[in-house]
Order: sequence, then C-alpha cells, then structure tokens
Amino acid sequence: MDIKIKVTNPTRRAVTVTIPAADVAASEKEVLKGFTSEAAIPGFRPGKAPEAIVRQKYSKNIDDEVNQRLLAKGYEHIRKEKGFTVYTLADVKQDEAAKGKDVVIHYEVDVLPEFKTPDWKKVKIETEKINVTEADVEEQLQKIRAQRARFEKTENAAAKGDYVRLGYTAQIDGKDVKEIDAEAGPLAGTESTWEEAGADNEIVAVPAIAKAVVGLKAGDTAKAEFTVPADHTRETLRGKTIKFSLTIAEVRHKELPEIDADFCKSVGVKDEADLRDQVRKGVEGSKQQAAETARREKAVEALVAGLELPLPKSAVDSVAKDLFIQYAQLRMRSGLAPSELETKRDEILDEARKAAEVRVRAQVVLARIAEEEKVDLTQEEFTRAIISTAYAEKTPPEKIAKDRNRVATIRRDAILNKALDLILDGEKKPASVEKA
Repeated sequence: MDIKIKVTNPTRRAVTVTIPAADVAASEKEVLKGFTSEAAIPGFRPGKAPEAIVRQKYSKNIDDEVNQRLLAKGYEHIRKEKGFTVYTLADVKQDEAAKGKDVVIHYEVDVLPEFKTPDWKKVKIETEKINVTEADVEEQLQKIRAQRARFEKTENAAAKGDYVRLGYTAQIDGKDVKEIDAEAGPLAGTESTWEEAGADNEIVAVPAIAKAVVGLKAGDTAKAEFTVPADHTRETLRGKTIKFSLTIAEVRHKELPEIDADFCKSVGVKDEADLRDQVRKGVEGSKQQAAETARREKAVEALVAGLELPLPKSAVDSVAKDLFIQYAQLRMRSGLAPSELETKRDEILDEARKAAEVRVRAQVVLARIAEEEKVDLTQEEFTRAIISTAYAEKTPPEKIAKDRNRVATIRRDAILNKALDLILDGEKKPASVEKA
C-alpha cells in the first residue's frame, strides 16, 4: 500500500493512498463470499447460489461494501503513520478505477498540532463537599407536589402560582405596539392567554403582566408597564416603555395534593418517610453530578490556561455548527422571531465559533495526553459509550454501530473523557478487559 503525504497547514494533511489491485481483489472476494453465504436466491438453498448470480443480484450492495472496506483500510493505514497523529477525518474521495486496477483514495485529515504538552500532573481540583439540607428536600417535595397540582376555577383573587386567563392591549406613547413592530409577539398584546400569577422565571414573556395579575379577580381590569431591555431581540422596541391594559377573564387556583397514602402510592413509595428518603437521595445525586461537572470544567480551564495553538479546522467547524444551532434555538425561545434569525446569523455564528475554539483546544490537549499516556478503551467501556449515546439520542445502538464516523467520534470522546479522568485522579487505571 503506497502513501503520499502533503502538508496543507499545521493541522491538515492531504494523503493519497494507493491500494494494490491484489488487495482490492482480495476484499471483493471476501465480501462476495459473505453475501453468497447469506443470500436468498429463488431455486437455491441458502449459501448455495453461484457467485455470479449473487454478484448480479447484489452488485451495488457488494460494490458499496467493498468501497467502505477499502476506505476504512486506507484510513487505518494513515492512522499508523509516525509523522503525525490523526485527530479526525475531514474529507475523502475515491478515484474511478477500472476492474483489476489499483484503487486511489484521497484523504483530507486534521492532525494534532505540534505543541508542548502542559504539565497536567500539576492540575489539582478539589472535590466539592455535598450537603443536602432539609430545605433542599422540602423544595424538591414542593416541586413534586406542584407537578401533580390541580387548577380549580375560583371567584377569589389570584395568588402567586395561580393561573389567570386574560386579554391585553399594548401601546407606546398612545400608538399600538403592533403598528410599530408587527412581529413583537406577546409585547404587542393578545385577545386571550394564560399567565402564571407572580411568575418571574426566564420563560415569562412579560414579567410586568405576570406581576400585575396577582390580587385580581375575574372581570377586573388593570394597568401594567414594561420597559424593554436594551439587549432585547426586538431592536425597534429597545429602551421603550410599553403600557398594557389588562382584562381578567378567569382565575384558576393552584391546589397542591396532600402527602397521604394515595399520593405516596402514585409516586411509588411506601409512605412519607420513604418519599423523603428517596427525594434526599435524588437531590444528593443531582448535587454530586453538578459538582463533578463543575470540577471537570475547572480542570479543563486550568489545563489550557494561556495555551495558544493552531486548531484543526474541521473540528472547530463541526463544533461551531452544533453550538450555532443551540444558540439560535436559545435566542428564539427568548423571543427572537424566525424572520429575524438571518440578520443575527453572523453574530450568533461568531459567538459559536469562539466557544468552539475553546472546546476544541481542550479536546486537542486531552488527545495529546491520551496519546502520550497510552489511554485506551476496554471493550466494555467502548460498548457502554455507544449504549449511553444511543440512550441519550433515543436511537437503537445497532443503528449507531453501523455509522462508522459516528462510532469513531464516540470512541474519541470517550478516550478524551478517560484522559480527563486521569488528570483528575492523578493516576492511570489499569485496563481489566480486552481493548476495543
């Protein structure tokens, strides 16, 4: 197998791999044999159909499988090169090849840049001590009760936590907001909507309205004012004060269930003591997970502090793309209209790219540490990583296992996490099972 390498930039190599015709023929023979053993051809017993008939019936499938094997074989050969360490495959193209001829494949691979590995053994991040108070348990119990709350119609005034159905108009200096900004959404008023009285969380569209409905009854009217923040997504309304006129149509009182035998049965516990014990364990687990996440983030920050190095472009592009989607969705949930998203595209993309560079820088350093310390995955760890990803993405593990690029990414990320474990623990854990 012949390999020619061209340095494109400090983190990119253009690699041409020529696979001899004899190796190509051997791969074809192996694939055809596999198809023949499993092919269901009318008139022949399984595995007994002539290879020529199998080749004719499954020609495209056989060619695709052969190509995949050749691509994988060439890539594995590149990964064994001593002159550089492959970080990820950026692109691959295969030349057209006549039957019985060599196959030429062109790879674009991103590689780890040359840099001095930080002294990771000096990174010391203490484990935060976890303390679960009775107040923590009570707060979580209230959340569980709130999830099972009933909302009953009432003639009484709305209290905090009740739900209020109302309509409202919105004006700025006597002019309807919808005439100023046709896409102002909740800020322009509505004929009917529900608001949680007194709510002040991030999903509340107009906090002033949620605050104003506390103490109001069905049939009441009220006024409210809201000064649009200077960084609000609706640029035409920034800094302006909107005056709302509210009309209350209905109030529904929030009734929390008592913690009795029926309630405990509904949540799968024996009694209140058991419920509190389970809640305490859940809160403790959540706090431990949050503390461990924070500890890992601090370790990464300490590891790459002040470190400047060229970064693999495809890696930055890939991470930036994912972050762009996340950031765009977050802004839309905060009120950014879909039609306005395009005008903010460059701003969001720039933000995503900066965050991506920080993340990839950490990945590159961890990859170097993993290489130097010979960090690898056991078969058990590799399988667990795939199953964990499948569970998170609600995708069958078998489907993920068939996607070679996805599997390679999962494997890489799992190795990076294991390298970070090494930094935090200060010592390498011996592998107890066969390597993946």
